[in-house]
Amino acid sequence: MNLERTQYIGHYGVTFSVIRFTVRPDNKQALASLCLLDAKASAPEVRLRLQSLYERMLAQDLPCLMTVAISKPLTRKQADSLNNRNNVVKEAISGAVAAPIGIISSKAESLIENFTRDLISRQLRNFQRADIIIGLEARVSGGIGPQRSSLSMHVYSDEP
Repeated sequence: MNLERTQYIGHYGVTFSVIRFTVRPDNKQALASLCLLDAKASAPEVRLRLQSLYERMLAQDLPCLMTVAISKPLTRKQADSLNNRNNVVKEAISGAVAAPIGIISSKAESLIENFTRDLISRQLRNFQRADIIIGLEARVSGGIGPQRSSLSMHVYSDEP
């Protein structure tokens, strides 16, 4: 596999190390030994998920372009910015869901808004200083047409 390494600075100054490579059926076993130093202790889990993602693509004899993006550990400011963004999303969605109910009853609107906010809170990640964000993507062109699949991981720091 020929690895292409780059760096990307995303929203809120989060810096990602990006690795792109093409996997062919004859070298798919190389995913098990891919060097992912930035992933630290979670590198074995990332390798397993890469292998699973490749298998899910059903590439058969077609080349599969894979991308791994691993963030540098988050700073306190970056983690707070990401959490604030999550709060804005949570408030906007819960308000939009509850607003039509408010026409009927303000008490029901409040209950629905709180329920929706709690439901969304359980699904959103809460970021801490030193957390690492990992994104994986696979693309195959040909066969039944272009296919793309991705997943993300959140590696929590050891902080309480």
